[in-house]
Amino acid sequence: MGDEIYYDSWKENRDIILEYNQVTLDDVNIVNILGIAVDNVSRDQSIVKVMNMIDNRGLYHIIFLNPYKVQRMKFNSDLRLIYGKASMYLTNGAGLQWAAKMLGSSIKERIPVLSFMMDLIRIAEMKEHTIFLVGGKAEIVERAFFNIRKSFPKIRIVGRHGGYFGTDREKAIIEAIQKSEPDIIFVGLGFPKEDEWIYKLKSELKHGVIISVGGSIDIISGMIKKAPPYFMTRGLDWFYRIFTRPWRIGRLFMVIIFFLNVIFKKLFKRK
Repeated sequence: MGDEIYYDSWKENRDIILEYNQVTLDDVNIVNILGIAVDNVSRDQSIVKVMNMIDNRGLYHIIFLNPYKVQRMKFNSDLRLIYGKASMYLTNGAGLQWAAKMLGSSIKERIPVLSFMMDLIRIAEMKEHTIFLVGGKAEIVERAFFNIRKSFPKIRIVGRHGGYFGTDREKAIIEAIQKSEPDIIFVGLGFPKEDEWIYKLKSELKHGVIISVGGSIDIISGMIKKAPPYFMTRGLDWFYRIFTRPWRIGRLFMVIIFFLNVIFKKLFKRK
């Protein structure tokens, strides 16, 4: 069995709702990186935008971006279509901050997926929003559910399913989501599978904020270790994952191509 994880909010003794209500979105804008738009928001602003989405009762898809994903999207028309229909694009990889600066712009903040999830779960507990989890093996999503409930006892998780499913099981998962009508759906199937599935899922739902969270459900379960602090604070958790999983070395080549494209574009702009 994996380690038990307990999450304490750094805002534990503060009026979180009041703080978020005071966050302004006036300076939110879009930064273009190699033809891919990225929302230039702080972590608090991203949470406020999600709160507004929930209140609006619409249907939304949030994608976290890093250099690897941007490079894949540039050369895959299907992914660009999915990306074009999403509602918010958040900076996860530090490489995007570097790229924005190289190209004469800036991105306020890198938003780690796990931290974003914990902030959102904290708010969901206080505002009684409902959550649905999809991702990981069955035992992993159960363990993640246990750890979240331990940290946030009043959280309303209305459903959870593992991320390995066939056509029949997929139908049951979609029906469960339709029936429970969650406010927030965390989907961790890995890129690009999770975004492709979310694009399909959206056609079956009326409202909800669906968020691509990659391997964060696995980390919350305690059965998969997150990157050490050195890598996390520098936005190099992606490099740690490649280093510890050599079969993903192809991703490193894609990231290198991304960096070269940014450098070439900067040189071209100077001429």
